[in-house]
Amino acid sequence: MTADDLFAAILANPEDLDLRLRYADAIQATDPDHAELIRAAISGSDINDRTLRRRLAGNRRLASRPVDGLVDSFVVRNGFVESVTMSGTGLLDHGDLVWQRAPVRHLKLTDIGDLLPRIVASPLLDRLTALDLSGNPIGDAGVRVLADGRHLRRLRWLRLNSCEIGAAGAETLAATRNLPALRYVGLDDNRVPITPYGSGQDITGGPLWVERPPLADDLDARYGPLPWLSSEWARSRGVPWERV
Repeated sequence: MTADDLFAAILANPEDLDLRLRYADAIQATDPDHAELIRAAISGSDINDRTLRRRLAGNRRLASRPVDGLVDSFVVRNGFVESVTMSGTGLLDHGDLVWQRAPVRHLKLTDIGDLLPRIVASPLLDRLTALDLSGNPIGDAGVRVLADGRHLRRLRWLRLNSCEIGAAGAETLAATRNLPALRYVGLDDNRVPITPYGSGQDITGGPLWVERPPLADDLDARYGPLPWLSSEWARSRGVPWERV
């Protein structure tokens, strides 16, 4: 396979790290800096050499060039831009171009206004394993839009903090069968307590115990058990999308 073929395969299968290593081999002669970044990131080895760390930081900036000016922020992971922050309008206007240039798996959306139905109808979401809509007041009606979507079947991690969601929205999320891979949902600071949460703090900063809202038990009893209502998620301070 050529480098172009391998890059297309990475876009189609963004979780396959072997494809990325093969791509690094394919571009070694033409883009050794990017090849070095890919290998170092995937190896996960501690990088103690200051010069190497500085060089890899520069390589990350090079790796982000394909999305410069198209996203509000980004994170390079395993050698490529995997996480982006965009406005709702930005996604609809040039999301296609971003998706052609980077194996995006995590999307944080801001300022979506009344665009949620158009966003959820976009096939761009087929690739996502993580979606963050925190701070957008989508309410229970917005949760219904998400639950009725057909492009979020890979989604494992969903953050809906401060979205004005109540008990009806939580039940919609519990009842849907359109999110079969969903394992974690962040629902802090909504209209009612929904997911288990930690209380107290031990010497490590973790919770001393976990509280389960009655709504969580009710939804688990009627629709579960649901992975995203597991008390285990509440035992750590924050759940990064990469862990799920």
